[in-house]
Amino acid sequence: MIIKLKSSDLQADIYKYIWKRDAGDGSSKGKQDRIRVDKDEGYEVLYFLQSLINDLKITEMLEVNKLEDILQDDDLSAMVMRDDLEKEVTSKFKYLKAIGLV
Repeated sequence: MIIKLKSSDLQADIYKYIWKRDAGDGSSKGKQDRIRVDKDEGYEVLYFLQSLINDLKITEMLEVNKLEDILQDDDLSAMVMRDDLEKEVTSKFKYLKAIGLV
C-alpha cells in the first residue's frame, strides 16, 4: 500500500520545518506555490514528497526518508523549481535504489 504522508513522518529531528508561509512567499498563495518548493515549509515538503511517493509507488518509510534526504541535500540547495526538483530527486532516488543504497 502506498504511504499517505503525515507531518509527523518528516524527519523533524534532522530538518527544521515551519508550518506556516514564510516571509519569502509574499502576501498570497498562487502560481509560485505550484511551481516552486520552499524546502523549509513543512506543508510544501509534504505535498512534494507525497507526489513522488505516489508516482514511484513507494510503500516503505525508509524510502520516504531517503526522498526527503535527497530533497534536502546540499547538492540541491539552490534548486527550487518543482519540475526540476522532481526530475533530480527521482533520478537520484532511482540510482541509489539500483545500486542497493535504498
